[in-house]
Amino acid sequence: MVDASISSLMPSTFADQPDANVRAAVRARISELDIEIEALKLSLRSLRLERKECQQVLDTYRYPVLMLPPEMTSEIFTCFLSQFPQRPRLVGPLSPSFLCQICHAWREVALSTPTLWNAMALTLNDPDLFPNQLCLLEAWLDRSGMCPLSIEFECDLVGTSTAPLVETIVRHASRWEDVNLRLPYEVLHLIRGVMPRLRDVTIAPSNVLEQTTPVLEIFTQARSLRAVTLLTFFNPFCITLPWSQLTALSTESIFDSEAAVILRHTAALEECDLTLNLILLSEPIPAIPPLLHLRSLKIWPFEGDPEGPHTHLIPALTLPALETISLFEPYLGTDPIATISALRPQGYPQQIEIYSYSAEDRDVYTAAFPQANVIVRDGY
Repeated sequence: MVDASISSLMPSTFADQPDANVRAAVRARISELDIEIEALKLSLRSLRLERKECQQVLDTYRYPVLMLPPEMTSEIFTCFLSQFPQRPRLVGPLSPSFLCQICHAWREVALSTPTLWNAMALTLNDPDLFPNQLCLLEAWLDRSGMCPLSIEFECDLVGTSTAPLVETIVRHASRWEDVNLRLPYEVLHLIRGVMPRLRDVTIAPSNVLEQTTPVLEIFTQARSLRAVTLLTFFNPFCITLPWSQLTALSTESIFDSEAAVILRHTAALEECDLTLNLILLSEPIPAIPPLLHLRSLKIWPFEGDPEGPHTHLIPALTLPALETISLFEPYLGTDPIATISALRPQGYPQQIEIYSYSAEDRDVYTAAFPQANVIVRDGY
């Protein structure tokens, strides 16, 4: 801003020129301003020097978290994520990729820690994203080194467009330990190879299969496979697994006739948790060979009438070693006590859990099974 006294001396027109006194006063003011400017420059240099010294102090400080040995930082990173075999997404705040975005040091530690990358969840519904997802998947598998793998791969698209991604994870099948696969039937045949570590599988096609679909055998070389969960749309008439070696079986939704087909081949089964879909009328089921090792049985409805349809599956079972049952009472037919007693020819289970619409039923079950821990819960 121009000083007011100087401003008043400035000519208002071209013809009105400053005289010698005015010019002298302006020159004097310019000299004063030059002196002030030099003083401010000196002050600014001093402030910049002080700021530089302060920054040097900060630069010499190392935050304790950055002074930890890399192996300790790696361990902390491992605790930051969900514990194996739980699976983080490829991207997001709970993904190990997030740790790579903090600083160079953390990125180096994260990329050199294989156990951060050996569990992953991948959901694909947009074909345009396949190339990017394939690059991410390959990077994760490479970073995981030789660690056992836990993989969730879900895709609702029908057809073979996901084949490159499936083939990518199958190349590492020897390291699979726990997998959850919901894929189009058209690519399930790609699941092959020796899988010595695989113990737990969750699987189903993402599309409905017809009875005429050719039977597909998968996981035939997974000798350690013990636990299987079958999701909606799984059809044992179209897909078969090594049932005879399983000790645990769970279903998300299955017809009782389909469950019977599987249970005929599960001689080693110890735990069974079935969610039955009885939207179709249950047909009589021939007796299933005794499951000599089955200790725990839960049978629960998927959906349907609140009163629950009848199933012929339970009367077809013989479970000599049964210790715990959890059943939906309408599944037990007109004589629930007799149905439960027939499951275990000698004695009865140690714990009996019944879901009933009548709270008074507890006394009936307690009287019939006095040595058992009887739990009667209300409704569905």
